[in-house]
Amino acid sequence: MTDEQFSLCMQRMAKGDREALREVYEAYLKLIYALCLSRLKHKESAEDVTSEFFIRLYNSAATYDGRGNHKAWISTIARNMCIDYIRKNSREMTILDAPDEDGNVREIEDPGGTENGSGFETAVDNRLTLEKAMKVLNEKEKQVINMKVAGGMTFKEISEALGMPQGTVSWHYNEAIKKLRRFLS
Repeated sequence: MTDEQFSLCMQRMAKGDREALREVYEAYLKLIYALCLSRLKHKESAEDVTSEFFIRLYNSAATYDGRGNHKAWISTIARNMCIDYIRKNSREMTILDAPDEDGNVREIEDPGGTENGSGFETAVDNRLTLEKAMKVLNEKEKQVINMKVAGGMTFKEISEALGMPQGTVSWHYNEAIKKLRRFLS
């Protein structure tokens, strides 16, 4: 979606056009969710903030001035909403909610269905290994990996969302993959 198309959708939303909201939602759901997931590291929290983001966007459409890069603008709003969410819910976010490598929180089940628990032990061991592997990455690398893998975004989309050159995004991704391969070898 171009800056001009986005501005037109915002003008339509300001007049109450929900179809314009749907267009923006379909264009930017992956981006906003990936940004939230990369910040919050918790699937349900990212979903909550993403939903709230589009409600807030619709309700404040009349205040959009149309200047500058709209992707940077919406990314900034999403980041600020994540920061607000963390501040508001920091006491509720416990170590029990620690995310897996995809940023999802799920109970570990016995995938082998065995009575002796060897499948469970394997699942725990794999999860711990991946969590350790992710710790070798710096914040930018983690963010790019989350947006690429969990968010399904292209390098171009990540570049626009983070406001950095596409080559830099690609370099961070490749460096992260190299580090993960070295760690897991």
